[in-house]
Amino acid sequence: MSRTAQTSKVTLALALLLAPALALADGGGMPPPPPPNPTTPIESRTISPEEQAATDKSQADELYAQAYRETDKAKQELADAAAMRAAAGTDAKALKKADDKADSARKRLEKSRDKFGQVTTLDPKNPDGWNMLGFTRRKTGDVQGAFDAYWKCLAINPEHFGAHEYMGEAYLEEGKLTEARAELTWLKKHGQPAADEASHLDGAIATWVAANPDAAAKAVLGTKGVSTPGEMVNASAADSTKK
Repeated sequence: MSRTAQTSKVTLALALLLAPALALADGGGMPPPPPPNPTTPIESRTISPEEQAATDKSQADELYAQAYRETDKAKQELADAAAMRAAAGTDAKALKKADDKADSARKRLEKSRDKFGQVTTLDPKNPDGWNMLGFTRRKTGDVQGAFDAYWKCLAINPEHFGAHEYMGEAYLEEGKLTEARAELTWLKKHGQPAADEASHLDGAIATWVAANPDAAAKAVLGTKGVSTPGEMVNASAADSTKK
């Protein structure tokens, strides 16, 4: 046998001997390691009532912010629709645009109403949530539901200026000028902190009186038997306690 052939045999033998070691070194061709022993799954941690309440409040705050933004857009659309309708005269196309704008506002208010409803479910002690639920209910045709929400708001915070303003506007929708004026008087007694709400309600009353002169003439402020806002809040709270 020639020296070259002997060298080749020695080389082949060494390669066969070293192959398992090389394979082990680089992992090539080796079976994967066995999977770890299965472990018992960790049980879900029970959420405490405090943690659940904090989670609910956070979700309620987010929903409130979303719904409030949509409500603001709806208010603007309603104002635009009223202005468009006033300027349209008998122009059918212009009146149609005004109606479309008002319809868009209504859809926004319906969505906002549903979200404010979720807010009060998640955070039932949120007076702002109840107040805005009342506003959106009233603007979507549910005046009695609006009153229910306002009373809930005032049971939590009897001096919620926004609820008193909206209550006054709701009274106007029912033709109850005396009660609306009582709300205005209450707001004015609170001075500067309630100045914006008083101004808005004052304007709403003036508009209603101009549109309903006969009914306004029959209304007498301070008629015996008409409760003040404070008395009505206390009566509503007492009634809720009885229930």
